[in-house]
Amino acid sequence: MLRADALVVAAGGLVTAVAIWLLRRPMTMVAFDAGHARSLGLATRAVDLAIMALVLLVTVIGLRIVGLVLIVALLIIPAVTARFWTDRAGVMVWIAGACGALAGFVGAALSAAVPDAPAGPVIVLVAAGLFTLSLLLAPARGALASLWRARVLSTRVHLRQGLLALARGEAILDRQTLRVLKRSGLIRADGVATLAGLAEAQHATRDAARWAAARAMPELTLPAAALWPLETLLTPDQLAAVEARLPPLTEVH
Repeated sequence: MLRADALVVAAGGLVTAVAIWLLRRPMTMVAFDAGHARSLGLATRAVDLAIMALVLLVTVIGLRIVGLVLIVALLIIPAVTARFWTDRAGVMVWIAGACGALAGFVGAALSAAVPDAPAGPVIVLVAAGLFTLSLLLAPARGALASLWRARVLSTRVHLRQGLLALARGEAILDRQTLRVLKRSGLIRADGVATLAGLAEAQHATRDAARWAAARAMPELTLPAAALWPLETLLTPDQLAAVEARLPPLTEVH
């Protein structure tokens, strides 16, 4: 990359950043709900033209560095990468800009350090690497976080169903449920419930009765799955009203 190219990219990036900052609110409104923006008196057509002008400016600047095909990738990849890390449009803009700047800097540096490595493809490869890391490691939408949440949810389901089966005296045949109960120290290796398992089974039955009582109260709004303690979903007054519908709990000794 030549010095003149770097200066053009820097100047164009500065102009684009200032324009996005000044137009961030109308552009966000038009992007998410053009009809609502129009009802508020916003000139949606002018905002659309401004967005297209910014895209055109970035494309023209990027053509000198990475070419037509790769500039499309650079328009899309940083924005998609940023989406993994936030739900807020304003924050996503800055994260996308940071990802694009980092990809450009690292890619240009690698291109300068490695003989015969063209800057454009290297920059796009670095951007793709950032996207891959975000796809895997982002705490909210990353693949590993999603797998972990699915595992936790599966463990909750098997633990609850296993405890309810223990309380009813039913045989537990599902292998994963048996593993979860054994790992938690609630049953022995031969499948017989421990004292702690019997106590937890009683509490699980009580919790199931509380969920049933709470669902019978039309003033309460509850999620479909009964996998979370009601203490985390209801206020103390609401919880007391639910408990008043149930008989006293007898502890296991």
